[in-house]
Amino acid sequence: MRSMQSVGYRKMEDREVPYIKELYEASFPKSEKKPFEVMVKGNERMYAVVEEDRACGLLFTLEDANHILIDYFAVDPQARKRQIGSRVLKQFFAAHDKPIVLEIEDPWSTEVPAERALRQRRKAFYLRNGMREQAYNVDLFGVRMEMLATVETFSFEAYLSLLKTCLFDGVERYVALAEKTTRES
Repeated sequence: MRSMQSVGYRKMEDREVPYIKELYEASFPKSEKKPFEVMVKGNERMYAVVEEDRACGLLFTLEDANHILIDYFAVDPQARKRQIGSRVLKQFFAAHDKPIVLEIEDPWSTEVPAERALRQRRKAFYLRNGMREQAYNVDLFGVRMEMLATVETFSFEAYLSLLKTCLFDGVERYVALAEKTTRES
């Protein structure tokens, strides 16, 4: 286990699967979720976020030889406000020398003020923790996503190649380069 003051991440253990699945189902909108069982049997690397060796979050990644996609990252609402997410991200980034990319819902693709504010807070969290905005967005299975990465430039071609390697043949039909949306808050 990688730890820092009793917080870290490690490979998800069988005994944690029910809790991690429940947290996953509660933490992400239906439009963004893959079937949990497909991820368990597929190429997803599934980590438990732990505090005092007790699961309190999840970190799922897809990796090819040169890149890592943080596919899902969530901390249990009861464990928030203790900087667990920030500490785990810093550990994860330090442990990997490959560029890391992730998708977040574009804050400006919703007209619902509360949802927009949540998306903006999520984006600010990742930017505070070292991620950088990319020059493009993507439409991923019909959902407008903003791209963030640990490097200045993570190309759309590298992102698409990672998805093709880790997901399924033909995934490129469901991923499109999208215009970057910027608006003043």
